[in-house]
Amino acid sequence: MLIIRKRGVLCLPLLLLIFLISVTNSYATISQDYNSALNQFRALAKNSKQARYRSNWKRLEDKFLAIYQANPDGAHAPKVLYYMGRVNEELAKRSYLSSDYQAAVDYYNRCARRFTKHSWTDDSLYRLSRIQYYNLNKAADARRTLNIILRKYKNGDKYKSAIALHRKIVADINSSKAKSKSGSHAVSKAVAEAAKSVSTARKRSHRAASKVALKDIRFTSSNDYTRVVLDLSGDARYQYKFLNADPSRNLPFRLYIDLEGTAPVKSVKDELKIYDGILRMIRVGKPVPTTSRVVLDFESVQKYTVFALENPYRVVVDVSAPKDGKMSHPPVDLSKKFAAPKPNKKPSRTIPPSRKVPDLIEQLGLTVKTVMIDAGHGGKDPGASKNRIREKDYVLKVAKMLGKKLKAKGFNVLYTRSRDVFIPLEERTAKANVQKVDLFVSLHINANRKRSVNGIETYYLNLARSKSARRVAARENAITEKRISDLQFILTDLMLNSKMQESKALAELVQKSMVKTVRARGWKSKSNGVRSAPFYVLMGAKMPSILVELGYCSNATEAKRLRNSSYLNLLADGIANALSTYRRNLKNYAAM
Repeated sequence: MLIIRKRGVLCLPLLLLIFLISVTNSYATISQDYNSALNQFRALAKNSKQARYRSNWKRLEDKFLAIYQANPDGAHAPKVLYYMGRVNEELAKRSYLSSDYQAAVDYYNRCARRFTKHSWTDDSLYRLSRIQYYNLNKAADARRTLNIILRKYKNGDKYKSAIALHRKIVADINSSKAKSKSGSHAVSKAVAEAAKSVSTARKRSHRAASKVALKDIRFTSSNDYTRVVLDLSGDARYQYKFLNADPSRNLPFRLYIDLEGTAPVKSVKDELKIYDGILRMIRVGKPVPTTSRVVLDFESVQKYTVFALENPYRVVVDVSAPKDGKMSHPPVDLSKKFAAPKPNKKPSRTIPPSRKVPDLIEQLGLTVKTVMIDAGHGGKDPGASKNRIREKDYVLKVAKMLGKKLKAKGFNVLYTRSRDVFIPLEERTAKANVQKVDLFVSLHINANRKRSVNGIETYYLNLARSKSARRVAARENAITEKRISDLQFILTDLMLNSKMQESKALAELVQKSMVKTVRARGWKSKSNGVRSAPFYVLMGAKMPSILVELGYCSNATEAKRLRNSSYLNLLADGIANALSTYRRNLKNYAAM
């Protein structure tokens, strides 16, 4: 193969070769990790002493999850989801907690829904049905699950077992009904009518309480990305489905979201025309009286993700156009530190490279031109307020300092806010996506009930690995820590699509640079390191993105530092230098 070098950039063939080798190596690594985790599962299940400890099962679950995150559509993905279900099922047998059984149900469900044609799908469904019947006391749900096997997986190895379990459940239900009927004669007519009246009243009360208003439909768009937000007055169950175009009926590609127990307010229009290159229009209707349906009409086949955020409750739909109707390149793994290439001892003759090389470099995300700085909170949301510090004011101050330093280093700089205004969390990431920025940096100041807690920490989007990380994410998301646990499972797929490895690499550079810069000038600041958590403000970002906690205003000593403009200026220096290093590393990577 001809290798062409000019100005430190390799030609297209070599870049593609590097890419193919990295993909092959990645697959081999995933396969090895899967086999290792599988062997650990088998060993733990046989070791009665070690199997008693919850931490052993959760660590194993994390290992399977990491494999799934590495390639959620790969050959091992359905098996990994199946074994994540098995891990939680085995844990539940020892903990006797319904929440562990429910976790197993969720993983089995995900395997069955995402990989409908895989040979392990009927195994997942069968184990799911057994848990529903024997452990969660949900006979009707178990029957519905078994019916799926009986309809769709007649050639599967669990078909006969599904028939046997289905017959047992039906027999048990009929037996229960017969006993109930024979015993019902002992109940007086007055008592029966009273019970019926109470039941009817409860149903009416439940229907009235579950009525949720679809208050507004907002959208932010560009020619290749649109974020639609459905604002609701309360929690609502929802489901969605993608429909192919039907030229015979003049119907485009569509995605509909059904919101149960909701009704649109009068100000919500039945049709909202967009025509931004992604969406034609948004339509609102009611397929049944108790459900609102929001339909997104697409110009062509699109990629989309749907997720919900809380406080206030809203459903978010991200839609982006795949290049040439195909999925884009997988992200380049930048989790390891870059090493600058060694210069050649002797200069060699070179031939001008193809003009397509810079385009490939940009497609692979190896350029950094524009940074969006997000000053957290603002307007009606002051953020943390302790020791004469209001978070929204001080992070805006640092944001402006950082912006000036980055401009001096040749970056284009954009802000989510440059004054004291409130901006919903989901709109901040949407702005970054629409503007097609290369890096997203969200600035915050932390707080803790324990006044002794202090230190600088930097986050990237992923599952929270510690109680402290869950607490910080809950505070920034304005939700409870319990809801963070629920959020982690619901949004696993969404987080997989973000640039987590690149974000982690960026977070490591920023954390190290900030701490080094302030300590060099005599400030004894503590480093809490790099952490991960599911932050709303980072979800859906299409570029490396981080959240920086500059310190704890709840700690008197650190609050005094944060009130010092010279200290804030040093923090901004540290961040700016780290972003500059990240950009330089990318250039070195492209020149390898």
